[in-house]
Amino acid sequence: MNDNLFIVVFAAAIYYGTPLVYAALGEILAERSGVINLGVEGMMLLGAVGACWVATSIDGPAGLVLPIAVIAAMLFAAGGALIHAFLTITLRVNQIISGLALTIFAGVAGVSSYLAGLWDLGQSPVANQFGRMDLFGWGDLPVLGPILFNQTLLTYISWLLVVLTSIYIFRTRWGLQLRAVGESPQTADSVGVAVQRSRYLHVLAGG
Repeated sequence: MNDNLFIVVFAAAIYYGTPLVYAALGEILAERSGVINLGVEGMMLLGAVGACWVATSIDGPAGLVLPIAVIAAMLFAAGGALIHAFLTITLRVNQIISGLALTIFAGVAGVSSYLAGLWDLGQSPVANQFGRMDLFGWGDLPVLGPILFNQTLLTYISWLLVVLTSIYIFRTRWGLQLRAVGESPQTADSVGVAVQRSRYLHVLAGG
């Protein structure tokens, strides 16, 4: 029953869509702070290059290599986010232009491809990867097993982050300040909220 085409496609969509969940959460934080970020795709490319570089360069058990690869992906993407934040928040460059330029810089202009070629990433197989987990031993349940209980650790973390991000934005004092910065920066500034710092932090977190 679990070999049904619909079930296989649905489970695969969740599996391959996990990076988009992380990207969407990051964009939500940036947008809530009042910064439109159309450079998400460029940041994803930079993060992918960073993670692949670590995963192919470091020899060791998956439990060591994979967390370092995730951290590398975060740092590479945060580097792109920092560029966007500096241009839009400090220099007040048009946010649309800055975001598109970042995506073009990382993707169309070939920076990610250049780095991949420089480090021979396409020539070295990635030995360590996040495998699917049989959560609670329910992976073989009809229909829901492959879809909900046979995904990777990163997928389950993304689901948790969806809940935590919602709580952060709508149920905490910092989330209230974030929304104030995005919706009315002058008002937020008048009550002592550091608007620029908040925007920098959330754009970086979004990267």
